[in-house]
Amino acid sequence: MKKIYNIIFALSFIILFSCSDNNSPDTYEKNYITIDTVISFIPGEGQNAGQDSIYYPKNIFGDPVMNNNISIPANSPEQILSLGIDGEIVVGFKKYKIIDGEGFDFIIFENVFLNPVNGKYFIEPAEISVSQDGINYTTFPYDTVSFNGCAGVNPTLWNKRNILNSGGDKFDLNNLGLDHISFIKIKDISKKILSNPEHPNYDPIISGFDLDAVIGINYVRIK
Repeated sequence: MKKIYNIIFALSFIILFSCSDNNSPDTYEKNYITIDTVISFIPGEGQNAGQDSIYYPKNIFGDPVMNNNISIPANSPEQILSLGIDGEIVVGFKKYKIIDGEGFDFIIFENVFLNPVNGKYFIEPAEISVSQDGINYTTFPYDTVSFNGCAGVNPTLWNKRNILNSGGDKFDLNNLGLDHISFIKIKDISKKILSNPEHPNYDPIISGFDLDAVIGINYVRIK
């Protein structure tokens, strides 16, 4: 969780929000789905923002936070769920399954941002595994330096009219040889950075992955 930077972002958020087009008619045709069920949640140590039943699980259902950008991350419990260090959540869709289609199949959004103090991205990565049956999981491979292949690497730039340019971390089932999945497991691995002061993304306030949203791009309705 990035509370230490909230004051820095506050003024920028007000300016951005005042310039948004929230009052204009919304006529786009929705071409994606959002998670609507939690199979299991095992909180980790440390940060627990958004875990209270007042907020969770509503704070991870629906679209990503609209006003996020590289400098302004989601940071309130109404917007994100902190998994905590080594925390894990399994999510899915009640009426749909994700299929291997053209390009990326689903996107996971965290509250990554550019740290104004050191000029580096503040990342709290998560390992992503998927399953067809909720028992056997396959993990997306990732790099332990850049954390490419994880969630929690790229900022949210939500644009529901242009999904592929909305930031977040994109995943393609074709990379795993799977034609469909019904379950997505998100497991915090921030300790890989926090326990290594020499890591290029080290920051002593790292406290675990913060889930904003998960959307499906290629999907079919379950009959």
